[in-house]
Amino acid sequence: MNERLQKWTQVFGPAWLVMIADIDIASIITALQSGASWGYRMVFVEMILILPLFFIQDAAGRLGTVGGWGLGEAIYRFYGKWIAIVAALPMAISDFLEYVAEYAGIAIGLYLLGLPIILGLAAVFIVHTAIVLGRRYRKAELLLLPISFLLVVSIAASTLIFHLDIRTIITIGLSPIQPYGNANFDYLIAANTGAVIMPWMLYFHSGADSRKKLKAADLKMERLETLIGAVISEALMSIIVLDGMHIKEINGLIEASQISAALSAFGGYASIVMGIGFIAAGFLALVVVSLGSAWGIMDALNRRSRNSFIKIYLLESAPALLLVILVNNYVSLMITLMVIYTIIIIPSLFFLGRLTSNRECMNGKPLKRYETAIFWVMSLSIVVAGITGIALIV
Repeated sequence: MNERLQKWTQVFGPAWLVMIADIDIASIITALQSGASWGYRMVFVEMILILPLFFIQDAAGRLGTVGGWGLGEAIYRFYGKWIAIVAALPMAISDFLEYVAEYAGIAIGLYLLGLPIILGLAAVFIVHTAIVLGRRYRKAELLLLPISFLLVVSIAASTLIFHLDIRTIITIGLSPIQPYGNANFDYLIAANTGAVIMPWMLYFHSGADSRKKLKAADLKMERLETLIGAVISEALMSIIVLDGMHIKEINGLIEASQISAALSAFGGYASIVMGIGFIAAGFLALVVVSLGSAWGIMDALNRRSRNSFIKIYLLESAPALLLVILVNNYVSLMITLMVIYTIIIIPSLFFLGRLTSNRECMNGKPLKRYETAIFWVMSLSIVVAGITGIALIV
C-alpha cells in the first residue's frame, strides 16, 4: 500500500491542476451568470460536460505520458515549425485575454476581502512572475497543489451559505429535459462548453506530463487522476451555477460592488468565502495558463532559452495587468471569450487527435480506433456548440 501511495504522489499533479485551473475566473463568471439566468437548469449541462472534458484531456495526458511530448513540441516535430506557430498563435492571443480575466477576477476577490486592489494586484503579479520565471515545473506544482485544494474547499463551502433544494436539483437540475431552443439558454450552453476545454489546457497537460517524465507505466494512474479531476471540476461548476441563482444582482455586467451588495444578505462569511475563491481561482489559472502558453509558443519556435521565456511571458501578462488597473469591467468579454474558445481550439484539437493516433508519435501505442472515434465525437460537440453560440451573437 505504501509503495502504491508513493507511486500515486509521484504521478499526481498535472491532470488535477489542469482540471481545477479550468475553474478560472471566466468560467466562474459564466457559471454564476448561468445560475442567475436559469437557476438549477444549467446543472444538467455542467454534468454532461464531464464527458468531453475527460476524453479530450485524457488524449492530452496520453500524448505527454505515453508519447513523451508536449503538444507544441509534437506539432513542431511531426508537422514543422510554421505549422506549429500557426497552431499556437490563436492560443497566445486568447491567453492574453485570459490574463485579463484572471487579474480582473482577482481584483474582485481583493475588493470582497476589503484589501487594496492595486497593491494586491501588484503583489500577485510579483509572486506570479517569480513562480513562472523559475521554470521548474515540480517546484511550481508543489505551490499550486495547496492553492487548488483551497479553491475546492472555498467553492464547496459556499453550499453552507446558500440554501440548496436537493429535490429541485434532482427533478429539474439533473433532468435532460431543458429549454433547448431558447436563444439565451443555448448561448450559455455554448459559453459553458467553451469554459470546459481551452487551448492552454491541452498544452499544459501534455507539457507537464512530459516535463515530469511520466511513462506509459504511469498511464493508469494518470487517467484515473484525469477522471477524478473532470468529475470534481464539473461538480464545482454546478455548485457555482447554484450560487449564481442566489446572487440575482449579477444579471447584466458584474462589478465588484454589485457582488458585494448581493452577498451582504448572506452574512460576512459569504464575502470572505467568495473573495478567497476568486483569488485562488485567478492565481491558479494565471500560473497554469502562463506555463501552458509559454511551453506551447516556445516549443513551436523550438526555443528553450530563459530570455525567450521571459519575453513571451511579459508580452502577455504585463499589458493585461495594466489594462485591468485602468478599466474595471470585463464580464461581457469573459462570457464571449468562452464561446470563442470553442472555435479557437479547433487547430489544437485537430493536431491532438492526429498525433495521438500516430504510432511513431505515441511510441507504438496510439489511441485505439474506438478511442479515436470518441475523441473526434467529443471534439465535434465542442465545435458545434461554439458555432451555435457565435451564430446567436451575430
